[in-house]
Amino acid sequence: MAAQPEIPQADTSAARIRPIELLTENGFIILRPWEIDGVPPPISGTYHFRVCNPQNVERDIIVEVADAIVARIAIQTGGRILRQSSFWICCAERHLANYVWEIGDYPVNDKLRVEQLDPEDVISAVRWREA
Repeated sequence: MAAQPEIPQADTSAARIRPIELLTENGFIILRPWEIDGVPPPISGTYHFRVCNPQNVERDIIVEVADAIVARIAIQTGGRILRQSSFWICCAERHLANYVWEIGDYPVNDKLRVEQLDPEDVISAVRWREA
């Protein structure tokens, strides 16, 4: 009797329990609460993230993306990147990560507003493909 090769399987239960953590170079951890709660991601342009600092103090941070830049990217991408695109979640998360890394603290009043995109954001938008 020959041995059957074992086929690896993804552990989907672990993914539901523990979301992906974004760790900044200075020790902040950013989580997406909707992944923790198992609910659909937000599509409104306002994104809530759970952020834990290096001292293990956790806060909920709100990141808003300005309507003007959403409209501009929609035009630049020929309508591929609209308000409900996952691109905006990644963009908001990246701006939050850059903020806590550069400033070393939470945003004032636990809110951050993305008013401008940097060249990296624009290049990502042009190349963005929804899953």
